Amino acid sequence: MYEDGYVDVQLVESEESQQDVCEAQPTKKYLSYSTGKFKNGAVGLCNIGVTNCLNPLLQMLYMYKEFTDVLCRVGKPDDNVPAEKRLPYELFALFEAMQDSEEDAVPPYRVLRCLQMLKVMSFVQVDVADVFSSFWNHLLQNIPDSDLEEKLRSLYNIPLEERLTCQKCLHQRSAHCDRLILPLRVSRSKYHRKLTLTHYKYRLFAVIAHSGTATFGHFSSYINSCKDGRWYFFNDSCVCKVSWDDVKCTYGNMAFNWGATASLLIYVHSDVELNSVTSDSKSPL
Repeated sequence: MYEDGYVDVQLVESEESQQDVCEAQPTKKYLSYSTGKFKNGAVGLCNIGVTNCLNPLLQMLYMYKEFTDVLCRVGKPDDNVPAEKRLPYELFALFEAMQDSEEDAVPPYRVLRCLQMLKVMSFVQVDVADVFSSFWNHLLQNIPDSDLEEKLRSLYNIPLEERLTCQKCLHQRSAHCDRLILPLRVSRSKYHRKLTLTHYKYRLFAVIAHSGTATFGHFSSYINSCKDGRWYFFNDSCVCKVSWDDVKCTYGNMAFNWGATASLLIYVHSDVELNSVTSDSKSPL
């Protein structure tokens, strides 16, 4: 069989529903998402001089209520937990500081120190998808409870059935796998990947955007608040309301507003009824 075929990627139904992920009550308090200037918990992070995407990723995770509802159950570390394994604890401590802050921005120094010890962060320009993948893997590895690990894993893991079809004999083979990130080509191609969302209902939750060049630039994020349903622009210590049109302009209109281009799209489960959606190579995911 010839291998120069095309790939059809289809999402498959997970055995555990999104509702089951967070049904267990945490031992720690939930974040209320009712504080700060916008009364939805939104707060900035201090620019710590690192030319990478740490702040947008932290702000994205902080504003995702389902994520913090699970993370708040890690509790407090004991004195025997080594520094390189304290990422879950330092992450939630940062989120609590962001929740309770009366300032416009909070410094994420302790989380940064953990990530530097784990060799996740460096002082050079990096790819946001690579950082997110490495950050996520280290977070799961250091979660103290296997049940919490599975609950966090189910929030972002994407169950896929990937089919490879021969162009000449049309023979097809398939395989199941889990992915954290789905890279899709922007330009059309004879062998472009097709993504079919079946059974799941998704909505766009955040956009990590980049401005500048491939060797030097800046990352920011657009995040949809679970509290009021509005979109907010997070640019380090600066947080402001934006419109849906502002978010859309991160794809295909670099000259508009902040001149940022979408680098990573974050989707979450939605209660809105949607039909099966097919996303082709035009998607900037």
